[in-house]
Amino acid sequence: MPKRTLLLIPAFLLLALTLAACGDRTPPPPGTEELAEVEEGASMSEVLALLPAGDLPENGTVQGYQRNRFLVDGSAVEVVWVHAPGSGGTFEDPRLELNPLIFSGGALDGWGWAHFDTRAEEWSLPMPQQPTEG
Repeated sequence: MPKRTLLLIPAFLLLALTLAACGDRTPPPPGTEELAEVEEGASMSEVLALLPAGDLPENGTVQGYQRNRFLVDGSAVEVVWVHAPGSGGTFEDPRLELNPLIFSGGALDGWGWAHFDTRAEEWSLPMPQQPTEG
């Protein structure tokens, strides 16, 4: 094998490893960057003011995002499903394409899938449904 070919093999292997590592990166759920500094207890209006408006019509939504309301131990609980701009709120995999915000009594209880999973188990919260037309 020529010396030049032997020198190219490590370079190609390094390139292949670099590309493979880049391809494994899953983007964070929508709104993650905007919500990074939000603290528990913030009001819904404060939290939603940090996010761009969602794409859904106002019927049953808040600021264009799907919203589910529940009564848990006498307290009003709301889950707002943040979706990527331009998606229309539809999704194939909610864990990749939505970001849950949980409000209890109008104040932020927490956000993200780890928090949702904890609350879903504790409060029997359902997974999101595809938005309906109109």
